[in-house]
Amino acid sequence: MFSRTNASLFIKYAPLLGLLAVSSAHADNLVERLNQVDNSLQKAHHSVQKTKNSINNSQNKFDNTQRSIQEAKEGTYVEKRTERSVKNTKRKAVDNLINRSNRAIRDITNT
Repeated sequence: MFSRTNASLFIKYAPLLGLLAVSSAHADNLVERLNQVDNSLQKAHHSVQKTKNSINNSQNKFDNTQRSIQEAKEGTYVEKRTERSVKNTKRKAVDNLINRSNRAIRDITNT
């Protein structure tokens, strides 16, 4: 089946082929480990972001409560609450109008 020349070439390059096979297996294992580390880092990053958001939300609630208490002491709570409500209603109406316009433009350009 093999001639002497082929057999001697095989024997000569067998260690190199073995080394390549082992190196390939190590590279695959390394890539898998790097993916695991990347996934772990992403989870840690998301956890930190959630914690930051939670802290910011708590701080905003505290600030709003303090502002409301101060306005109640000054007797301007109802007036300022009404102003904020009107401002938010206007903002929402404008945002909805912009979103509907953008959606209509997108629908027209996609056809």
